Amino acid sequence: MRLNMNITAMRSVIPLLLFFFLCFNNVVAGEAENQPETETGNELVGKVMKRAEDAFAQHEKDKKALKTLVSKPLTDAQQALLRQLLPHTGALDETLSSAPYLTYLKAEVGKAYKDFPVYVAAMPTAKQKTDVLFSFKKALPPKTKAEVLSVCTDYYFKLRSASVEDPKLFNETGSLIAFQTKHLAEPLMAIYPAAELFSHMSEITQMAMVTNLKGQMHTEVYHEAWRERLEKHGSQEGLLRCAIATPAEFALTRSFFEDTAAFEKWIQALLKTEKESEEKKNQIE
Repeated sequence: MRLNMNITAMRSVIPLLLFFFLCFNNVVAGEAENQPETETGNELVGKVMKRAEDAFAQHEKDKKALKTLVSKPLTDAQQALLRQLLPHTGALDETLSSAPYLTYLKAEVGKAYKDFPVYVAAMPTAKQKTDVLFSFKKALPPKTKAEVLSVCTDYYFKLRSASVEDPKLFNETGSLIAFQTKHLAEPLMAIYPAAELFSHMSEITQMAMVTNLKGQMHTEVYHEAWRERLEKHGSQEGLLRCAIATPAEFALTRSFFEDTAAFEKWIQALLKTEKESEEKKNQIE
């Protein structure tokens, strides 16, 4: 069965693969002559495509699970917290700096913060970095170096921030490949000796694909869930519901914006994928 692949993510893998081949073709060709077990070009492409299919299959499962998770209604305890916060008339940061929310936040993230802006300033936290690193450890080959996992983790958070600053990033191959080259390809080149690059080509392309898919998935799934909450409950209550339902992700994304107003404006705007979904829905109706 042919997978319904994310085309923008797949497009970003191919230029990265070509980038490595173009940059290191002369070096690896000479090295390959002295390494009988080095993969041929056809074998490499076959391995890349097999890993791509596996990664996309896992991505679809992860996306479905994440959508289910973030769409859950608030629990009774969370509803009680919401009722405590709604009477506050100050700015969102002030409301989320109140004792009830900070107590809840400590229980959720395992650490106390003086106020909500301090929590936002701490983004991404050590726990968030560790969680992302271990998710990559599960998705990438077992023998992936620790330094490589660290590079992928750093790239993921930079990608999340950049995709918010430039909503077209995932849809413009030139912009994405330039971003990948600077923040993923170059750091990886510093880890792998030139002689080893060819033998690691398939896992390098897998790293680009997995990090791009995960970054795009998290941005889009959380955005859609938050936008729907604001549409249903209005600005004040909607934002509070988002901050209660997904505190860590809410603070992380908030850290990409200068102020709450800009953050709220981004939530309320349709992303390109959401616009396409709405257009298809209207066509069917």
